[in-house]
This record gives sequence, structure tokens and C-alpha cells, in this order.
Amino acid sequence: MIIITGATGFLGKAVADRVHGARGLSSEDLDLTNGAAVMEAFARWRPRVVIHLAARVGGITENIARQADFLIDNTRIDANLLAAIRESKPDHFIPLLSTCMYPDQVPDVAYPMTEGMIEDGAPPPTNAAYAAAKRTLMHGTRALHAQYGIPYSAIIPANLYGPGDHFGEGKSHFLAAAIHRIEAARISRDAQVTFMGTGKALRQYVFVDDVAQLIATLVQRDPLQTAVNVAPERNRSIKELAHLVADAVGFEGSIEFSDAGPDGQYRKDVSNQLLRQLVPEWEQIETHVEEGLAATIHWYRKHVAPSS
Repeated sequence: MIIITGATGFLGKAVADRVHGARGLSSEDLDLTNGAAVMEAFARWRPRVVIHLAARVGGITENIARQADFLIDNTRIDANLLAAIRESKPDHFIPLLSTCMYPDQVPDVAYPMTEGMIEDGAPPPTNAAYAAAKRTLMHGTRALHAQYGIPYSAIIPANLYGPGDHFGEGKSHFLAAAIHRIEAARISRDAQVTFMGTGKALRQYVFVDDVAQLIATLVQRDPLQTAVNVAPERNRSIKELAHLVADAVGFEGSIEFSDAGPDGQYRKDVSNQLLRQLVPEWEQIETHVEEGLAATIHWYRKHVAPSS
């Protein structure tokens, strides 16, 4: 049996579509904060592969406002799952980590950051609690492998975007929020869209379907026994991303930045060289950003946005 936690989430739905025959779990199917329930379910199922995607997530605003909730809920979920895996001993554990685990700042010559640099400094204060939970999951995964021999492939994706994303303001990463706001401005024929911050912060975005296909590929392969970054080569500024969205939706007004409000971490680009080395299929899997934006906007217009 293959188990997917968080199977009704943004990435989880895309993974469930590609990993055929898997048992997808939502919080209604199994409350991962209930340790006894998780232990009982895994003892009954004895899964061969566990894909762990469940987490409490949000954008920069929610990460700042709900730090304790993000830390407590995520560490509880992960600890319960790790304890159940210790007993059920699957053949392959595939946990989802995050590039937010990386240090807030490293010397310029150290970018893009490699997997061995995760704990070379404190994570950015804007999402330190969530990052701490993800670092704990990373250590727990390594510890299960070291002590109990649990095989694993941990993936560390950059910011995700794509069909099925959260397109509001509070829980969205920038790209989804930008699509939401700029498309609304196009429909309303607004002359300008203004975002907070300076627009100078740099980000890597990876298409959600690409990460899902990578996970489906890993299910069919021997475990990597390490963690790998999943990110594009290109590092783009928030301002550049906003203009890419404006071009993709056909917005003819101006894009401005207020210079007020948090920018978040200035840059956190990571290297994908280990991924390309260990999973050469990634070169064929990866979607160019223009194609990914087009697919995302098409889905948004069909499922979320009012018709123009």
C-alpha cells in the first residue's frame, strides 16, 4: 500500500493523480495530530511507501501572525507520523521539506545554497517557526534511517505554484496572490496594481505538477537516502514575477510597489545540481515558467475568477 498524507491539499491532489492505487488521506480520514489514531492506522495498513505532504502552511502574513500555531501543529503532525513509521517500517518514506529551512543570509558567494548548508545559520524571522518544524522533520527522517534503517527520499521544493493553488491574500505565496490581484484588475480595467514591499526580493518558483511527477518517479525508484532541492535554475525578483503575470493575463496597466511592508527574505535560491545528478529525468519533467503560468491562469479563470 502507498499512503499519501495531505492528499487533498495543493500538492497532494497533483500527487494523488499521478501515483495510481495510492490511499490518499485528508484530515477527515485520519487526524495526524492524534498520535494513538495514527499509530493504530499504520499498524493496520502496514504501508509500503509513505508520501508525507500534510502540513499547516500559509503565506508571509500568516507565518508572522501565527508562529506558535505553525510550530506546534506541524511538529505534532510530524512526530506522530515518524513514530508510526518507526513501528510500521515502510520500504520508502518520502517527506516534503521546504527551502524556508535554509539560513536567512549566507555570503553572496555561497548562492545558490546546497543541501549541506541548511543549518549554516538561523532561518528568516518571518517564517522561523515553520522552518524550525521542517528542520525537525528533516532530523527525524535522518534519525529513522540511522537507527531503524528506514529508507527515504526527502524533497526540498522551492515555492510552488500552479493549478489548484490558494489564490487569496493571506494564505497565498506571492505568485498566486499576484495572479488573483492582477487578473481582477484586468477585469475591472484598473490603471494600476500596487504591491507591498520593494519588489527586489528574489524567489524561485517550481510548477506543482513537476514536483508531483518527481514524487511519482521516486516511488518507482530506489530511495535516494538523502534530501534534494527541487528548484529551477533561474532566480527571479518579485517585481519580475509580477510583470510576467501581468503579461500572461494581458493586464495593460502599471505594476507598482509601495516600498512599505515586509519583503521577507531577500534571497534564498538553492542549487538543483544534486537533483539533476540523482534524478536525471528532472530535465524532462521541468516546466518553463511561461508555460506553467499559462496553465495556472487558465485553471484560475475556469475555477476561481469571475468571467471577464
